[in-house]
Amino acid sequence: MRGSLAAAVALGVFNVLLTIAQAVVLANALGGLFRDARTPLRGDLVALVLLAVCRAIVALLSEPLTSRLARPVRHTLRARALDATLRPGHRDAPDAFVQLATRGVDAIETYLATYVPALVLSVGAPVALLAWMAFTDPWSALIVTATIALLPVFMILLGLEAKERMERSWTKQQELANYFGDVVRGLATLKAHNRSVAVTSTLGDVGDELRLSTLQTLRVAFLSGFALELLSSLATALVALVLGIRLIDGRMRLTTALAVLLVTPEVYVPLRRAAARFHASSDAVGAAGAILDLLDAAPSVGDGEPAPATPPRLELRDVRVTVSGRDHHTLRSLSAELDPGAIVALEGPSGVGKSTLLRALAGLDPLDQGVILVDGTPLSDIDAESWHATCAWLPQDPLFAGATVREALTMGEAYDDARLRAALEELDLRLDLDRALGEGAEGLSAGQRRRLALARTLLRPATVLLLDEPTAHLDEANATLAMAAVRRRAVTTIIATHRRLEVDGAWQLAAPERFGV
Repeated sequence: MRGSLAAAVALGVFNVLLTIAQAVVLANALGGLFRDARTPLRGDLVALVLLAVCRAIVALLSEPLTSRLARPVRHTLRARALDATLRPGHRDAPDAFVQLATRGVDAIETYLATYVPALVLSVGAPVALLAWMAFTDPWSALIVTATIALLPVFMILLGLEAKERMERSWTKQQELANYFGDVVRGLATLKAHNRSVAVTSTLGDVGDELRLSTLQTLRVAFLSGFALELLSSLATALVALVLGIRLIDGRMRLTTALAVLLVTPEVYVPLRRAAARFHASSDAVGAAGAILDLLDAAPSVGDGEPAPATPPRLELRDVRVTVSGRDHHTLRSLSAELDPGAIVALEGPSGVGKSTLLRALAGLDPLDQGVILVDGTPLSDIDAESWHATCAWLPQDPLFAGATVREALTMGEAYDDARLRAALEELDLRLDLDRALGEGAEGLSAGQRRRLALARTLLRPATVLLLDEPTAHLDEANATLAMAAVRRRAVTTIIATHRRLEVDGAWQLAAPERFGV
């Protein structure tokens, strides 16, 4: 990254030198014509063409260099943001993350690829041009330096206002993404209850707020550009006035005056380019803040102890879980033990927290009270990534990633087709691996979806199985096949169920009578 930035800056400096050379050659040609209309211009024209070609080549080389500068940052940001989102305890809406990982990261890439090199050149290029002007004509360099000294005042005032509006605009985009995602997911329900029109109207209002916020940001951008153009015009006019007076007095050569006058506007070009590219990537400011907040809020991983490589012994000491939407302080705590390789059923009435306890055992949700021991080590002291790698979790409402049965089973892992077919046959699930699943696997029955999800779970080389209603929607024959497949794994297994299963023991989750379930 540093090498690419250095190369981009070096090309920018070389372009500045070409600009000075072009101005000097053009000034010499015009001065020669003014002295004598018959002055040959072939050499000057050839030099101008060569300089123009060189500047075009520099421009062509700069773009891939700046793209290369930002590409690794884009991949790193997306990977780290996704990792932070998937860590335990993260509860932000997925729609906002999609907006952040796509449009937000793309805006940051544009910011790094275009604005950062332009920002460096906005310092280096004017200094180089002013150094040449100071050597050629100190008075003109002094005038330009004085006008440039006014820039920080304008830019700080406008920059603070722009930053606030950019962050506000990005927040509106996040809110719109979340709201739109919620509406799309619940559109069928809204339509059934005749609420779709009202919600669509609200969606339009949120979109209008975002449009107004974007327009306010554009006003600041236009004002910033106007301030730069005004200073550039004033500086050029002052330089031209002083040069003209000195030319009349005969204290300056025409070719020198023309060269200085041609270079004067070029001093402000890098500044205008940097300002334009900053406003063009305005979303990057808000997106960068959102990503940094996400990374800071994510719990650290990699510092704990490794998870056991063999089926562990689990022990729950005075454990109480937090049930969303319930008064969890009325839940009774649970103390229990599970030997390595044993199977236990997690039983209790609906809403008492069986699924939440499984999530806590998977390291996805915190406990409200108590401690979970894994071979005598508190689960909180075990590295989260290591624990997730050794657990296989079947949620109550599994989702299927991928368009086909094969993709739903593998989920990115490298399993051969023979192993996939064996997993399906073990559960008497006769599906072609290339069969299209459709949205939410709607092409399968409820029982087929449950067995497909269980087959995907059992494919993992896990030492702990956490299964939430693995026999739901299954008849007795298929439920027996499913339990037989689970027993063959011979790993520590906890099954949340309302069904009577042949297991090694049962844990009862209970609540007082006043707890409404």
